[in-house]
Amino acid sequence: MRKFIITFSVLIFILCSLQSQTLELFTEEDPPYSFTDQNGKPAGFGVEIVTEIQKRLKTNFPINIVPWTRAYKIITEENNKVVFTMTRTKERESLFQWIGPIVENDWVFVAKEGSGIHISCLDDAKKITRIGTVNNYAWTQYLEKQGFQNLEKVTERKLNIFKIEKNRIKVFVSADSSYKSAVLEGGYNPDDYEIIYRFNTVQMYIAFSRNTKREVTKKWQSALDSMKKDGTFEKILKKWLPENKMPTATILPNF
Repeated sequence: MRKFIITFSVLIFILCSLQSQTLELFTEEDPPYSFTDQNGKPAGFGVEIVTEIQKRLKTNFPINIVPWTRAYKIITEENNKVVFTMTRTKERESLFQWIGPIVENDWVFVAKEGSGIHISCLDDAKKITRIGTVNNYAWTQYLEKQGFQNLEKVTERKLNIFKIEKNRIKVFVSADSSYKSAVLEGGYNPDDYEIIYRFNTVQMYIAFSRNTKREVTKKWQSALDSMKKDGTFEKILKKWLPENKMPTATILPNF
């Protein structure tokens, strides 16, 4: 009987250990980083990076595409959750564990071409009546911290396109590498839009719940590093973001 109890206890311990290694992966509709393709499957730059990492680690946790607000809430409240791609900032630094960097981009203000709106500094942008942005995005958190009172937040970036086309906002905030896909997602022509101001260079990462075992995140970082060394990472980057350069050493914005 005692032997049975010991064996059963060991089995429970092993099962619990395995369970603790199980990860849930989340991303959003944010092409070209991540999106649902015509076959209903996750695709995009971030998806291919994460898929290749899992291939090297011999895991196959499914990728769930959900609204950003939901993904952000899940990873801040639950253990063993993964969200990508997420901008790494000083404000978020202690909230998550970070795997990367995987891409660099600029934050920009975008308007309809020929709008006549000119921005030369952030104070100019504060004078615009309404600026579209997305709830819980890093640039939204940053602009709020800078004292912006004119932000209109939505849950999905394509909603900003609908708003600007209906003249409910004049400008929206985006990453320089993804504003065109946001316009396309809204059903409009990206050539009708232009960047009118750049205000931050940031890096995006794969974020893990803060309490994820370090041995797990170390394996993910090691797999990513090996991809960069053998050329796989650059091949995926050029496929999805041909104008982007390989990400440099960590850039941690002071906000």
